[in-house]
Amino acid sequence: MRKGFFPIFLKEFQRLLTSPRLLFLAVILPCGIFLYYASLLQQGVPRKFPVVLLDQDKSNTSRKLGRMLNATSSLNIITEVENQQDGEKLIRTDQAFALLVIPVNFEKNMYRNISSQLVCFYNNNYLLAGGLINKAFQSTVGTLAAQAHINGLTQQGLTQKQAIAATSPISTKQHILFNPYTNYSYYLTVSLMPMALQVIMIVVSIYVLGSVLKERKGRELFVASRGNVWISFWAKSLPYTILFSIVGFFMNSLLYYKIGITLRGNFFIVNIYFIVFVLVCQLLGLFYVSFNKDLRTALTLGGSYSAIAFSFTGYTFPKEGLPDVIQYISYTFPFTSYLRFIIDYAIRGIEIGSLNFGYIIAFMVFCALGFISMPRYNRLLKKGGYYA
Repeated sequence: MRKGFFPIFLKEFQRLLTSPRLLFLAVILPCGIFLYYASLLQQGVPRKFPVVLLDQDKSNTSRKLGRMLNATSSLNIITEVENQQDGEKLIRTDQAFALLVIPVNFEKNMYRNISSQLVCFYNNNYLLAGGLINKAFQSTVGTLAAQAHINGLTQQGLTQKQAIAATSPISTKQHILFNPYTNYSYYLTVSLMPMALQVIMIVVSIYVLGSVLKERKGRELFVASRGNVWISFWAKSLPYTILFSIVGFFMNSLLYYKIGITLRGNFFIVNIYFIVFVLVCQLLGLFYVSFNKDLRTALTLGGSYSAIAFSFTGYTFPKEGLPDVIQYISYTFPFTSYLRFIIDYAIRGIEIGSLNFGYIIAFMVFCALGFISMPRYNRLLKKGGYYA
């Protein structure tokens, strides 16, 4: 076995190191994607969305409100418009995300304790931007209203403390768990980075195992491995297992030590689990190579399958809100099991003994698909390549 394994392994390792295409796909591309996501989301939260203001009151209080809105981290008043139509036009042309309207007699009504209606028209096609703009608008207007009410009560003879208590008799206290700063970098990079790497790992595995069949060199590999498909598969795959494990270690170091995502689990166990994820992706690659008629079809189906995995994880849209059938389908993607383990163990700090072992069972099923594919892959090697 050693005589069959090591010559194939060394030859594949040499091929990896001397192939610009493979080095780009397996090393440069994923590392470039990691650095791109890290720099793209380095601010953590999007800030200063462009909005426009329609001040129909032109009073000291309305100008004060405009300054308060512009001082928030989410809003940047780029211009004031003279009418609502001009503001709506700027939203439709994507020059602004929102139109803020202060009505006539706003100051006068506020001092007379007459209700005034402030309006925020915002583009909710951009869900994140719309939510942050609306939150900043509601918070700022609420603060100004509370200040006006407190001032009115103090003028009536109440102390500042009594006025505050009368304005807000019920207080709330929030405890934001696992991502206390509501940092979108923490939220997105922990999923986007391994998702991109998963696509690359499956595609590269399909290419490495399938190119032998496409080039009709399967018989050479069959003879070199003495007809042992385990030697054929692991000798061809192991160089990439090692390489992807190193790339994964770089990714995890970037996530937990550079970006600063909370790590409540053991870093060593997180990397061990990633290595298991690499092996699962390689076995899935073997499955696609073995049960397709040519390399092009295997790459197309395998790449498409891995690319849509993120949509089924229930990460950006909670899985509890998905139809039951979709929740079950999500487990047909190894990325779902990987990501849910990372969130539960690494970020939330749930002990392994308390985890849902459905993740591990799903991984075992994917490994079984790869093992089932080995006899067929061996027949293709013995024949020399894909069937005509």
